[in-house]
Amino acid sequence: MKQAISILSLLVLVSACGDSNPNEEQSGSKAVPVYTQEVKTGTFKHFLNIQGTVESDKTILISPKTSATVESVKVNAGDKVSKGDVLATLDGEVTKSQIEEVKTQLELARTVYERQQNLRKEDIGSEIEFLRAKNQVKSLENQLATLREQFDYYTVRATIGGTVNRVMLKEGETAAPSKPAFQIANSEALKVTAEISEAYITRVDRTDSVTVKLPSLDRQLTKNIDVVSEVIDPSNRTFSIEIYIPNMDGMVRPNMLAKLRVNDVTRSNEVTVPLNAIQQPEGNAFVYVAKKGNPSWVASKQPIEFGLTYNDQALIEKGLRPGDRLVTVGYNALSDQMPITIQEN
Repeated sequence: MKQAISILSLLVLVSACGDSNPNEEQSGSKAVPVYTQEVKTGTFKHFLNIQGTVESDKTILISPKTSATVESVKVNAGDKVSKGDVLATLDGEVTKSQIEEVKTQLELARTVYERQQNLRKEDIGSEIEFLRAKNQVKSLENQLATLREQFDYYTVRATIGGTVNRVMLKEGETAAPSKPAFQIANSEALKVTAEISEAYITRVDRTDSVTVKLPSLDRQLTKNIDVVSEVIDPSNRTFSIEIYIPNMDGMVRPNMLAKLRVNDVTRSNEVTVPLNAIQQPEGNAFVYVAKKGNPSWVASKQPIEFGLTYNDQALIEKGLRPGDRLVTVGYNALSDQMPITIQEN
């Protein structure tokens, strides 16, 4: 009885072994399903996203030319002014009185001069007296011109046209040349300025394209950088850039917030891969590529070197070539030379 059972068990085992296929077990049940993409070359672009501010290239401070009490302030912040417009008047009564006094003296001196001139025409009178009268007129005319120029100092005028940003004078207080009285900005000469870390000083230059967005106006434009400073600010280790912009529809104002997207690196015919496909255990970067084995596909561990990254893409410096099949999904479950099945997207 026991011998019959043993023979039957052996037959069952042989039958089971005959139905299995070692190749199917390796390529089917143990193969890891993955998704791949063909490695291709293309253009890689890197951008710096920074914040800037709109400034007027003609924003100036105006100060009085003399010290005096403020009589009146003619403008308010936000007012539009033209070059030469009166912004404020100061107390210049002393100089005004001197002008009136000299004008009276000049009138008398001219009368004396005219009489001396008439006498000389008739060859009467002293030539010395004539010359003295003439010199007196000239001297008083020069003195009057000087006093009038000084009197102009008591009127504060706009030296450029634009918008009054700030008024720093009040009626009754004392104004002085050392104290700014008004700030005026000309909105026809606008620029966006921004600060960039010195780490990018070798990558940013005037050939770089920059997109300037003004969120408050929902407007943007793209142009090249106009100015790149060659000086590092020691207080924050940055350098500045400037982009001249038009006053779009007359709506752009100094001190508006601007968002800049600077294209600091552009490289053509380069291999890039998704950043998440790169693994870096212990700092050694690698990816998995699919290679045709015998008979199935296998995952091959491929060491790589990569450089800049942007927008989830990495620039490959070494290790991959166009035509390689990069494993993009399922790589976490792989090891070198492990069988894989490539899934269709």
